[in-house]
Amino acid sequence: MPKFEQQKQTDISDSWEKFCGANFLKVDNVKDENDAFVVLEIGEYQGELDNSPKPRLTLGHGDDSYTFDMNVTNANFCKNAGIKTPKNLLGKKMFFKKVLVRSPSKNKEVESLRISKIL
Repeated sequence: MPKFEQQKQTDISDSWEKFCGANFLKVDNVKDENDAFVVLEIGEYQGELDNSPKPRLTLGHGDDSYTFDMNVTNANFCKNAGIKTPKNLLGKKMFFKKVLVRSPSKNKEVESLRISKIL
């Protein structure tokens, strides 16, 4: 086996973490509106409905980290809060509030998270 293929095989077999999904931020992870989550990384994901790129954040909270996919409402909150570009979120503290939204797939109201403050 060529050295490159052997190295590639070793790299992907070291951990299942990158193949098993991310630890997405859930409503239950936010205890109250004073819980601060620090933006550690910024990336993109493809929106399911319109296939357009959207911001994907990695947030730190204590010893834990979470993935948070931003929807249009949360992205507009950041823009209206004076955050010039997504990369300007790095190192900022985000705070969330719990809201009820209508889920088209479940055809009922479900709890969701909205950004309430950025420091």
